[in-house]
Amino acid sequence: MRKPVVSGMFYKSGEDGLKKEVDNAFEAAREKSEYSGKTIAVVSPHAGYIYSGKTAAAAIASV
Repeated sequence: MRKPVVSGMFYKSGEDGLKKEVDNAFEAAREKSEYSGKTIAVVSPHAGYIYSGKTAAAAIASV
């Protein structure tokens, strides 16, 4: 398994902090968008969570 080389740079380094960061992104995405229930696939951004986490969570939550 590859070791995370950017841990702590673009996302939290510890398990608890990372889980909280992802949970917060999905919490922000809970509001339904006009695409909710219509989305069949997602090409998700994968920049650091601080940059694209909320966008990725909104896209994934719409599926």
